[in-house]
Formats: sequence, C-alpha cells, structure tokens
Amino acid sequence: MRIMRVNSFSHHRYGQVIAAVGLTVLLGLAAGCGTSDDSNGARIGPATMTTDAPAQDCGAAQAEIKASLTGMGAVTSVDVPTCDKAIVATSLGADEGDQAASLCQNAASEASTHGVGSVSVVSVDGKELATGTDSENCKAVAGS
Repeated sequence: MRIMRVNSFSHHRYGQVIAAVGLTVLLGLAAGCGTSDDSNGARIGPATMTTDAPAQDCGAAQAEIKASLTGMGAVTSVDVPTCDKAIVATSLGADEGDQAASLCQNAASEASTHGVGSVSVVSVDGKELATGTDSENCKAVAGS
C-alpha cells in the first residue's frame, strides 16, 4: 500500500509560482542595470545618473510667460518643459517672422525674470519663427 501526501502537489505548484515570480523580479532588476550609448560613444549607466536633484517646477515661469502674451493674439500655447527654454506655439504662418519676434521679445522679458534662458516662437506647422535669450536679441529666424 502506497501512502500519498495530501498536499504534495500543491506545494510543488506553489514552489514553481514562487520561482517564476522571483525570476521575473530578477530579470526586471537586471534590465534596469544596463547601459546605453550616448551620441559621443560614451557609456551611460546607473552609476553616472544622479537622482538627488529635485525635479524643476516650471509652472510659475510658464504661467507668467503666458500671461505676458495675453492680448497679443496668435498664441496657442506656452510650454516650459525643462525651465531652460520657453516654447511659444502660435497660429502664425511661415511668413510672419516680425510678429513672432514681437511675441519673442515679450516672452523673453518675462522669461528672464524666472531664469528661463531662451524663448522660441514656432509657427502653426511647428517651424521656428523667432528666437532669443532676452528681449533685446529676439529676432526672426532667417527665412520667416
């Protein structure tokens, strides 16, 4: 007569599940430890990345730049994605560089008070019409 353990099958399955979950976690962690190449061929890996710098909040700069353009027309949105450059999207066409330069001057005047380094004004189709780092040097881009 053979005696069979009642729970032997369930323990075996439980062990397989634990092993599968462990393997999945291990592979996920290993994938995050890889390296990638930058455009100069240097290796970038987790050891070179810093996480102790707080994420920048560009919301105040974005709101103030947008407010400085209220009433000027043609502005569809203002974005300050990394706090170093403001992008003013407009409904302007490719031949309206002078109006874009005027928008750039107003935006740059406000941007500089918030530490935003430059302003770019783009047309309805996404082409840069004007750019500058402050209100004095905002100029229409050649060809607009």
